[in-house]
Amino acid sequence: MNYNIKFDSYKIWVLAPGLETEDENLAYYYDFSQSIAEYTKVFNDLNLEWEWITVYHNTIISTIQLIVQSDSNKIPLVINLCDGDDTNEVPGIDVIYELEKYGLIYTGAQDYFYKITTSKIPMKHQFDLAQIPNASWEVIDSDGKNIPRIFERLGRPLIIKPAVSGGSMGLGIKNVVDNEDDCREQLLRIQNGYRGWKLDSGGVFAEKFIIGQEFTTFLVGSYLKPEEIIFYTPIERVFNQEIPVTEQFLSFDRLWETYEEEMPLEQDAFLFNYVKPEEQLIPILKKLSIDAFIALKGTGYTRIDFRRETASGRFFVLEANAQCGISEDENFTSIGAILRVSNISFTALVCDIMEEAIRRNQ
Repeated sequence: MNYNIKFDSYKIWVLAPGLETEDENLAYYYDFSQSIAEYTKVFNDLNLEWEWITVYHNTIISTIQLIVQSDSNKIPLVINLCDGDDTNEVPGIDVIYELEKYGLIYTGAQDYFYKITTSKIPMKHQFDLAQIPNASWEVIDSDGKNIPRIFERLGRPLIIKPAVSGGSMGLGIKNVVDNEDDCREQLLRIQNGYRGWKLDSGGVFAEKFIIGQEFTTFLVGSYLKPEEIIFYTPIERVFNQEIPVTEQFLSFDRLWETYEEEMPLEQDAFLFNYVKPEEQLIPILKKLSIDAFIALKGTGYTRIDFRRETASGRFFVLEANAQCGISEDENFTSIGAILRVSNISFTALVCDIMEEAIRRNQ
């Protein structure tokens, strides 16, 4: 494996977010045992010195100080997997602030890109300003007073979403609505949270639900050097066609197989499969991805999700995820499928990400 930057002079510190909870579902959501196994293989392959640290909300400062004060004679290189938010006391933006304070080299988003993609509301505002095609949307007032005639303004059906959410938390098949009463019901459900987890801290918004194909892209780089952005082969998520079109998206229950409010598909039928998109669509997805990344002042790496409307053939950006989960297992994350169709190993991806972080710091 040949890279322009040699990693032998670095010690790798992998920081992952921890959550202290007795709730089994939330604990499963923050179980990184598979990631530990994957990174162990990566750094064994590369023969690099490395260490994994689980970071909690109250250990952010001490963790970064541990790295700074390490007696290793190698340069610290931090792989920052922390993707949480302050409301639910999961390490996120504060880790970036501490890394920046000490001038450490770290992978992933810098603070602006992290903040603007943590909540989908400022992200969609920026898409609108930059004329990035995205579904029509509107913030729902906390008392629901602007729900009347919302379908006339946005179209139907709508999907009701928490502004701050990861891994489909807060999303179920009932979030897709076609009347005002159901819209109010989903607003209230999101406001009630999930197992003590606050879901409405960033607000709630309604968005036109785009009926059609779904695509995911992944890229590594910086908006400051668009010519150096690495764009990997995208994938299409093809849903089981027996499922109603308004249920063809990743609900929390189906994604994580918790099945608290929804039932498994009959006879253990598949929810979706990943395939490589038609060749003529890939340049379109690449341009839209890079345009969206630049509009958000993207840094590090990101996963971007799209829908292509069946009726019009138009593409819409759903969201950019600045600190997305990465894995070679496509049953765990869509990045695994992207690596498969790109014919790239997880080790090679991690090297691309580390190289970008080092270049950014030069």
